[in-house]
Amino acid sequence: MTESSRPTTSDPFWRCATCGTPNPARPYLRQCLGCGGSRSEAATATAVADRATPPSRRGRWIVLATWMYAVFVLTILALIFWVGEDWWGVAILLFVPRWLYLGPVVALAVASGLRRKPSHWILQGTIGLVVAGPLMGFSFSTARFWGPQVEGTPFRILTYNLSPGPIDSRRLIQMIERERIDFICLQENVEVNSAFAAYLTRGWYRDQSKRLASRYPIVANLESLKDQSTKDGLYSAQLDRVRVRTPQGQEFVLATAHLPTIRPGLNGVLEGDLSRLPVQVQWWRAQLGRVVTCLSESGNIPILVGGDFNMPSDDSSMATLRSVFRFGFEDAGLGYGYTRPSRTPWFRIDHLLASPHWTFTRCWVGSDCGSDHLPLIAEVVLPSSKRPAGPTPR
Repeated sequence: MTESSRPTTSDPFWRCATCGTPNPARPYLRQCLGCGGSRSEAATATAVADRATPPSRRGRWIVLATWMYAVFVLTILALIFWVGEDWWGVAILLFVPRWLYLGPVVALAVASGLRRKPSHWILQGTIGLVVAGPLMGFSFSTARFWGPQVEGTPFRILTYNLSPGPIDSRRLIQMIERERIDFICLQENVEVNSAFAAYLTRGWYRDQSKRLASRYPIVANLESLKDQSTKDGLYSAQLDRVRVRTPQGQEFVLATAHLPTIRPGLNGVLEGDLSRLPVQVQWWRAQLGRVVTCLSESGNIPILVGGDFNMPSDDSSMATLRSVFRFGFEDAGLGYGYTRPSRTPWFRIDHLLASPHWTFTRCWVGSDCGSDHLPLIAEVVLPSSKRPAGPTPR
């Protein structure tokens, strides 16, 4: 039987053994359309071999790479939650932009699309959700939309690290009035300028440190945390507290906190010096312990805390605070709530905390007023107490 009389095969083309050009599988087509060569048995064998290759084997490397990346992402999550800043490698991971972890997922999804393997997108999409959710710190509070209504007095609190840079006082004052802020917790450059200082003299009560401001009477200035700064660049934590009384006669503690940064240690790692970071981390942890101990001295009275803790909330050491206080954004925030750096924020080191007496109903990031931080605002409710407030300390 000659080649021209062979029945048409099910394969839609035959590939030329000389130039590799695919040609339509027609009995009358005996020459390659690409190079003009005759259709040979080698070309037919090549086409048969191509048909024999199972399509399921194509793109296996993509599946393997996807599973390896899934293990990598879960390992990063475990290191952040359980190891934290103890190891210099994780300390760096805490402060890098975590949206970078989405890059490999997108690349793998594109590769699967080019290989016509849309089934891979299920696993890749799951990895993307883990990165965009827990790893990047996405918060979605169901209690904010469907939680029970809390009866009591609502308040709004703002925490803001003013930084040494120039602050737009007019914009800051407009934000405070627009958001109807009741309590202000400031860090660093508290005497920002005369315009803002003059604003706080009208209808506001301030503490001795000028870091706290309240629309309700401050009935007592509590002892501040003693300075333990050293000459070799280890800065002490700052903690200032006052006792505030509401029109309903309830009293609570309002505090502002500023913990030291571990940035010098991180800079040392980038410069190849690994000795500075452990010192900075141990110092930060010791100062965090001082802050927690001082706040616990308030007893069973409700406490509100705003501050710059210089550490993301998912760090393992921050569990010390999570065991005692509620975190405002984790309880009632929507989104990521990044506060630093102000122009392109990618992590949140400013936090609003409350003792279990309070209930957060909302938490959000305020507008940029010139600092390298963004302000964090929360609405909290203090349930009505049937017992009168305790005696005010002198």
